[in-house]
Amino acid sequence: MKSVIRLMMQSALLMVPVFFCDAQNASSQFIEVTGTATINIVPNRITIEIGMLEYYKHAVSGDSTIVRLKDIENSVLKTLRGVGVNDSLVVVSDIGNYRNRNASSDFLMGKNLSVTVSDFNLIERISDKLERSGISSFNIIKIDNTDIERYNRMGLKAALDAAREKAGFIADNEGLKIVMPCEIVENGPGYYDVPTFSNVAFDSGTGMEKMRRIVRRYSVKVRYLFSGK
Repeated sequence: MKSVIRLMMQSALLMVPVFFCDAQNASSQFIEVTGTATINIVPNRITIEIGMLEYYKHAVSGDSTIVRLKDIENSVLKTLRGVGVNDSLVVVSDIGNYRNRNASSDFLMGKNLSVTVSDFNLIERISDKLERSGISSFNIIKIDNTDIERYNRMGLKAALDAAREKAGFIADNEGLKIVMPCEIVENGPGYYDVPTFSNVAFDSGTGMEKMRRIVRRYSVKVRYLFSGK
């Protein structure tokens, strides 16, 4: 899936702190501005966690037999292989035992499998085909992009471009000329807008749309030296 990027440069001039210093000290003549940019990145590395729990299967005769964890896990692995997920992308993230007092005084064993996939369509296919019996949870726990550093550089550049454009507008409005930046402070990237690791409901997929983008906001503060035109 190709990543879709949207850069939104904010230029709220009323919020920009502007300093016009002592004209007799040329080194202190500067304009200070902020520049921001937001990038929406399509994840291509999504980690889901599938929780499994032993359960009792009731026969017509009234007898009950426990469905063991190994059988549940084999069913899950069969589903994953069926949609093209290699075993190397599946790891055990947790294992333990849980007492279900409503069913028995025995302990029931549980296990969580962590699965890494490349797109959300594959997650939906897994959800559709996964056997419901013995599945206790189905969550997205992490989203990432393998080319995230390139996006970070793009976001930082866009924030710097926004700061320079803003400083040029202010200088031109005041009859000044921007000379060069004398100080740059990076404030980002920051993570906003969506709860990145929200759970996804197993049956309905509620919340899935909110997980389809990684939102990063970049911010810089730059001081530009200026001179009279």
